[in-house]
Amino acid sequence: MIQDKHITFFKYSLLVIALSFVIVQITTAQVVFVQTGFEEFAVGNPPDDWETVGGDFEVTKDTVKTDKQALAILGGADGDGLGIPIETDNPLISVEFWIYVEGGGRSLNIKVASADNIGENNGCTYINWDADMVRLYDGAAWQPMGDFETDTWRYVRIVADVGKSEFDFASGDSRDDALGAKAEKGLPFRNPALAPTAKWFAFYVWGMTSPAYFDDLLVYEGADPLDLAVDPADKLTTVWGQIKSGL
Repeated sequence: MIQDKHITFFKYSLLVIALSFVIVQITTAQVVFVQTGFEEFAVGNPPDDWETVGGDFEVTKDTVKTDKQALAILGGADGDGLGIPIETDNPLISVEFWIYVEGGGRSLNIKVASADNIGENNGCTYINWDADMVRLYDGAAWQPMGDFETDTWRYVRIVADVGKSEFDFASGDSRDDALGAKAEKGLPFRNPALAPTAKWFAFYVWGMTSPAYFDDLLVYEGADPLDLAVDPADKLTTVWGQIKSGL
């Protein structure tokens, strides 16, 4: 009887420890706002449920990095945009993607914005590709951030700190290359953030003459790179299954 009580207590202790581990995993998990290769959307249209203002935005099979589909930003009138809303208490937002910019002219802008309106350009990162250069607008003028090879796929990572109204930028030939690259740090927002956290990630058109294509878009909380090999839902199911089978 005493031995049975010890065994029961031991199993109960294991259950508490395992559940504590699960709770820690859930608490520290990063919230992912978008993770898509655009395979789930209809070709020839903008992604479903995204905010779309005019523009020539469509899912395409023509220029693709991975799998069979990508997102094409082909043009539009000044002020057109395509984006997704962000709801978070975290001032740090990371954005990653493959990008293919056709050479020869000015391409699109990218924003991580703190305004309620997707068309508002103050209080955000304001990044633009022009010919073979990537640059930012600091509220007064366009500032070069560095050379950017066109007519080929490049991987980009942006970390926006809305609390400080600044961002980091890195690129490379692959995700590992971009994560390991020396980032341009402390780059200024167009203007100071209008809110303590981001409200939008958006593609934005202004003076655009050269199309761009995107694949494997990833938008998530925090500055630490997301571990794409870990699925928190699968980990939770696996741990809970092991706990039940041991009792």
